[in-house]
Amino acid sequence: MNEFTPTRRSARGAYGIAGEYVTSEVIYQKESASIFSRRWLCAGRLEELDPKSSCLPISLENQSLFLIRDEPGIVRAFRNFCRHRGSQLVTETNCSSMGKRIQCPYHAWTYSRSGDLTSAPNMADDDNFDAKSHGLMEVCCEVFGGFIWINFHPEESVSQWLQPIAQHFQDWQISDLRITHELVYDVQANWKLIFQNYSECYHCPIVHPMLNRLTPYQGSSNELDEGPILGGPMGLAESSQTMSCDGKFAGQPIGNLNPDQLRSVYYFTICPTMFLSLHPDYVLIHRVERIDTGNSKVTCQFLFPPDTTEQQKFAPDQAIEFWDITNRQDWEVCELAQRGMSDPAYLPGPYSPLESVVAAFDRNYLLELDLKSGD
Repeated sequence: MNEFTPTRRSARGAYGIAGEYVTSEVIYQKESASIFSRRWLCAGRLEELDPKSSCLPISLENQSLFLIRDEPGIVRAFRNFCRHRGSQLVTETNCSSMGKRIQCPYHAWTYSRSGDLTSAPNMADDDNFDAKSHGLMEVCCEVFGGFIWINFHPEESVSQWLQPIAQHFQDWQISDLRITHELVYDVQANWKLIFQNYSECYHCPIVHPMLNRLTPYQGSSNELDEGPILGGPMGLAESSQTMSCDGKFAGQPIGNLNPDQLRSVYYFTICPTMFLSLHPDYVLIHRVERIDTGNSKVTCQFLFPPDTTEQQKFAPDQAIEFWDITNRQDWEVCELAQRGMSDPAYLPGPYSPLESVVAAFDRNYLLELDLKSGD
């Protein structure tokens, strides 16, 4: 297919979701049980967990956890509280001093890096105390593509879940890439509006004139159009090498990409926490975190090959500036949508054929939520 040939798509006569889906606390809590507790959630990059340091405290879905690399190099995730009286164990200030053990700062209960309780002062006097049943509470954690993934109630491995785009992880050598820059945003919009926005370029001519020059909005196609992972490529304009303010590479192309991959940008949503954007010369990820019904946090990271970052001609500033401009444009319209959909009189309208992936996102979301549109 020519890179500028529009893909014939259909939103199947679908309408948008009702306003309650971005305002209701009841639905927000149901999402926690039906989606966020059962899907693989991206917790960051493996490189952010320095093997020389002790551990890394994180917050995921308002749950306090910490990550640790045990001596064989396996990454583990534990709930961040002591099994005695619940004191938080690992903080930003003490995480680098834990060493080979995790010690509670309150009563000195001590755990090994594999989570076993190894010391509980004075508890030996209690004949009923069983140390083996008071180890740290572990949460399922796996590494794939250089990312750390958490699942509170896994039904399949992360490699099985990401199988539809596994070849892309391999082609772009994502495990070997390194973070060069990070942008963090507080967005006053429900997480679903951010996913929906990323899933279509119907808005690009008016909201993103610079982006639309680099990748014309009708030059896209869908590799995946059903399920929790959605997306596909958009063809680059003839004058564009990549997505940046000047349209030029920040360094050299990644690995051994084929000609089609060198002339396209691949966009995938990995519901419910990640966007994966594959450029010829870098990978961009957005990690989306729910804060509450009307607020989200988005962390945007730029990944480049290590040998590229070591080159004197490495110049990522144009790409970083481009995406900062684009992100802010997106957050503005997401916030406008949040405010408009919060009006009790709001009624959803029909999707354009260019919003077919948005309609697919809604279908999967409603299926996982076990609700029917309009209920």
